[in-house]
Amino acid sequence: MNVLGNFENQFVKVKVVGVNTAGEKFSSGVAALNQMLEQNLPGVKYFAVDRHDVKNLDGCKAIHKFRLLDTADEKILTEALRGADLIFVVAEAVWENIKVVALAAHCAKKIGVPVIFIAGGNFDDAEDEIIFDALTKLPEKNFEFDAGKVVENFVEAVTLDGQPKIDVKAISETVKESAAIIGYGEREGKNAVVKAAKAALDHAESSEENFKAAKKILFNVTAAKGNLSLEEAQKLSKLFKRRAPHAEISFGFSIDDWLVQKVKFLLLAAQ
Repeated sequence: MNVLGNFENQFVKVKVVGVNTAGEKFSSGVAALNQMLEQNLPGVKYFAVDRHDVKNLDGCKAIHKFRLLDTADEKILTEALRGADLIFVVAEAVWENIKVVALAAHCAKKIGVPVIFIAGGNFDDAEDEIIFDALTKLPEKNFEFDAGKVVENFVEAVTLDGQPKIDVKAISETVKESAAIIGYGEREGKNAVVKAAKAALDHAESSEENFKAAKKILFNVTAAKGNLSLEEAQKLSKLFKRRAPHAEISFGFSIDDWLVQKVKFLLLAAQ
């Protein structure tokens, strides 16, 4: 695992595409961008997309807004996404406007970096229509907040100091051969690391019944410095090994002393 200092990591570029799937209404996939903008995450740019008219995006605070109706529009969005190291596509109620979601993901995939899809709860049976490298499914309730948490966890995993440290290359290596699944969890207080890990595991297993067939597992723990230990990470590796016995497991730490007793846990598993 590469050990990178914060000086290098601060230049990681993340781009998030929120897709409006509600026609003239304002869907949660785009509303999630407003939630993320309040977090002021470093190195992140936000792009709102509508199938027909950018006026439908008036309620979104993202600076960059795109119509995605024809080939010319696709080229414009693709060019705007170039230069990213990591791309997220966020869409709730996917089936309500599957074509624009698929086109947005297709544009993202052309960039050649990991594409992480954050999907609403009705994503089942849409996987054949949409291209992505990693997937997390979120319930409709609190979708905007939870989508922001997923992006936050990834950004912290690759930008904050820590040792051992995961980076975008490690994420790419994990997802390059098959679509991966994502789980995340946050807990605080006694045994927070283990509880957050189990929450992430439950989230991942609820998203994909074939978790036990995973060949690669990458996880990251974000916590205050005193709450991180190699010994505990190795114990968690054994926990995941019991659930996915054929998986090669690697991990990283991200130090955030502002968390005090809270622990954030990110899990990425691929077959």
